[in-house]
Amino acid sequence: MATRQRRFKLLLDEMLPRRDKYPQLNNYHNIRHIAHDLKEKGASDEEVIKLAKKLGRIVITKNIKHLRKLGEEHNVDILGVVETLAPEQLDKKIMAVLQKMKFKKMKGRFTKIT
Repeated sequence: MATRQRRFKLLLDEMLPRRDKYPQLNNYHNIRHIAHDLKEKGASDEEVIKLAKKLGRIVITKNIKHLRKLGEEHNVDILGVVETLAPEQLDKKIMAVLQKMKFKKMKGRFTKIT
């Protein structure tokens, strides 16, 4: 019997396009955009991390340099993406990474998606 893939709660950072640009992620996982869905435009890096922790969401960001350290400090998992990938590519790559994830509790893990 095949095991079902876990559905993750994801938070898109302000630097990323709206969630409708990621059709696979949007259809399968619970995804929210910090500015468009949660109305937290201009939130500081620390506010983004604290909100993700409060809501139990994995942060997807291009701001790897700052959020990686904060994620480790606050036990919030981070998916860091590179600037050069188009939303269509990101959609596929993030889905592939999430399919391999088996953990349930956030521990401040960092995964870079290139």
